[in-house]
Amino acid sequence: MKALLSVFLGKFPKNMLKKVFKLTVLIYSILSLPIGEDWMGLLHAQTITRGPYLQQLGQNGVIIRWRTDVPTQSLVTFNIDSPNNGGATTPKIELDNLSTTEHIVQLKGLQANTKYTYTVGTETKPLASGKDYYFITAPSPTDNRPINIWAMGDFGDNSTEVYEKNQTAVKEQYLKNKSNYTDLWLWLGDNAYCCGTDIEYQRQIFDFYGSNILGNTAFFPVPGNHEYYETATGQVDKKINYFKVISVPTKGEMGGLPSNTKEYYSFNYENIHIIALDSYGLDEGKYRLSDPQSKQYQWLVNDLEASKGKSLWTIITFHHPPYTKRSHDSDGEADLVAIREALVPIFDKYKVDLILNGHSHSYERSHLMKGHVGKSFTFNDYVHPTQWANGKYEKKGDSRPYINKDEGTIYCVVGSAGRLDWNGDPNPHPSSVYSNISIGGSLLFTINDNRLDARWVAADGVIRDNFTVFKNVNKTEKKTLEYGEKIRLTSSWKGSHLWSNGVNNQDFIEISPRKDTIISVVDSLGFLKDNFQISVLPQPVVLTEFPESVQVCVKNSVSVPFSVKNTQLDKWEYQLELSDANGSFTKPLLLGRTNKSPFQIILSDALPEGKNYRFRVRANADFFEEVPSKSFSIATPASLGFVGNKVMPFDTTLTLNLRFNGTPPFTYKITSLPEATTQARELSLKVKPTAAINYTIEKVTNLCGVGTVLSENSVSVLAPLSNEESSEKISIFPNPISDEITIENHTAKPIIGTLTIKDVRGKQVLQKNVSFNQSEKVLLSDLHAGVYIITIKSASLRFSKKIIKN
Repeated sequence: MKALLSVFLGKFPKNMLKKVFKLTVLIYSILSLPIGEDWMGLLHAQTITRGPYLQQLGQNGVIIRWRTDVPTQSLVTFNIDSPNNGGATTPKIELDNLSTTEHIVQLKGLQANTKYTYTVGTETKPLASGKDYYFITAPSPTDNRPINIWAMGDFGDNSTEVYEKNQTAVKEQYLKNKSNYTDLWLWLGDNAYCCGTDIEYQRQIFDFYGSNILGNTAFFPVPGNHEYYETATGQVDKKINYFKVISVPTKGEMGGLPSNTKEYYSFNYENIHIIALDSYGLDEGKYRLSDPQSKQYQWLVNDLEASKGKSLWTIITFHHPPYTKRSHDSDGEADLVAIREALVPIFDKYKVDLILNGHSHSYERSHLMKGHVGKSFTFNDYVHPTQWANGKYEKKGDSRPYINKDEGTIYCVVGSAGRLDWNGDPNPHPSSVYSNISIGGSLLFTINDNRLDARWVAADGVIRDNFTVFKNVNKTEKKTLEYGEKIRLTSSWKGSHLWSNGVNNQDFIEISPRKDTIISVVDSLGFLKDNFQISVLPQPVVLTEFPESVQVCVKNSVSVPFSVKNTQLDKWEYQLELSDANGSFTKPLLLGRTNKSPFQIILSDALPEGKNYRFRVRANADFFEEVPSKSFSIATPASLGFVGNKVMPFDTTLTLNLRFNGTPPFTYKITSLPEATTQARELSLKVKPTAAINYTIEKVTNLCGVGTVLSENSVSVLAPLSNEESSEKISIFPNPISDEITIENHTAKPIIGTLTIKDVRGKQVLQKNVSFNQSEKVLLSDLHAGVYIITIKSASLRFSKKIIKN
């Protein structure tokens, strides 16, 4: 069967074999035809040739990558590892049906600070499973657990027996000395020699470190110069194998400023901000990292600025060290000089804690230092170290850790995890606290809240260098307690503790002092000490801190802050009361309850205005002294409407009557009139219309904001009467009238016609025929008070006149 299959497949071009294979599998799956053992062996020949390995391990997600010998679908089965509850949770699956040999599967929606197990394979066959395949998601910034980090560079080189044995020994000693779980594995460049090819990465990294490391340890790499040696143009076009191997957070997926390139990136891990740089590639084909014109340089500055004050620790990784005197010399190599001169001032400005490099095939660790950009001979022990200490947290000799680190940076060259050589100069860089050229090693360090502990574990298992950095320790705190109150005192560091009240081996104590007292705690080596000065105070007081003489608007949100003395505010529940308008709390109005300041309330619009209201906050305990607020005013929102007639006949001068409600002053706007402000609640405005017009209230405001315009918001002025004749021909009196008017004819002819009276809306209220020579009396006692228009029409006369009835 195998022979026949070989002949059959030999008929096809090589680029067709995969298609034939896929077609065979498809036909078999559809028809469920039985096939022989040889076919079954062919169909299930998939094996993993690389990985699985972890990338972008964060709080809520991870990328799992692997390579297979033939194209398959990509399936990851994962579950929370929960041995205490029998693993009762249901496994989850992430499946990509695209057939490929390079598998990249992203898991999302994971729980922070949680251990997961996983397997990879296809729907029909697991390809990798077992004890090595797990990960622990990153903690949140508040989880406050130790973070274990492994850093090394220049490791993947099997070109000589010395290098190969050194890399093997460094790996073995890491496994023996590592903490329970390694959260981050930092690659410092020149990861696979000589040129970072796919074969070299496979043989010297993926095969070498194997599943017991790669299956559960996420690595975050940077490239070295050897990664770029794969092609002659790699430094410019970036078409090198290194970028195909990695999946790094370029979009800010794990915090940090997006870089949008795999060449450099940053991310957050609990309280640590890590920046990974490319110190050999060229931006735009011409700019190195050290050039201020490079995009990477500008991104670095922007990222440090954006992360300032957000993470307690800042660590930066890149390949080329600014300080070294071993297999490379930072005094004489132009790229190292440029990095030191351009980047060290940036590291100083942003108080970077730790710089990790490779390139020099040795180990070198500097002082905690700042301000040195010159050559090695310019380093001054009395100028450049920010603390005169060797960093060792040991009870011997002149050892002293770095305490309350606020400025300065530690520079570590960790370039002997595989390669091991030097340039023959017996003198280390003068900035070094410790250096070693005779044996390889890697750096293991743990960040536990405000404490960093680092160990350089040599290839023979000996820890030849270590250093410890503390931040924000040796505190003196003053505590104020109520009589009999219990308090927890917590030290400012992680480690050993000896308390002055006799309690040992715990980082906190709880006490209930009955008088003023001082409690101290020290570490077992005598470097650290916290003091707690505790005062036991008398009767607690609650003070309502509402400002005096302010005006408060009803229906608006009001913040009423308060504070307490001689107690802790959040120990009690409080209620807010309002006095009457005279400031009396005889019958207070309850406004709300809370256990924190301030109160947020909305005053009822049923409250009357007043200038002597007060707030009072009361605790749910009867022994508090209560201090109410000073007096303040309650204001009501504005409203405005017209009063009186809403339609007026035209006249050269008219009066608009306004009525305001609410708390003055009022600012108002009426159509065709300028905006104005008044203190009055009732206002009469003289207007002089020139034509028919509607006077409309557009808005009214007071200190409570935009008020309400009432429905009576418009007054209409009628058009002037164009046919009104002068009183030379006819006169009417009296005007205004009471019950009767007299009409006098001043013409030579008798008036024979019609008399009509209409109100200002045009409604006819009287019509009669008239015939008189000299005068005519008309009785108007039935008319209501108001404005009317009287019209007289005859064959030779038309007369109109406005009259007012009292």
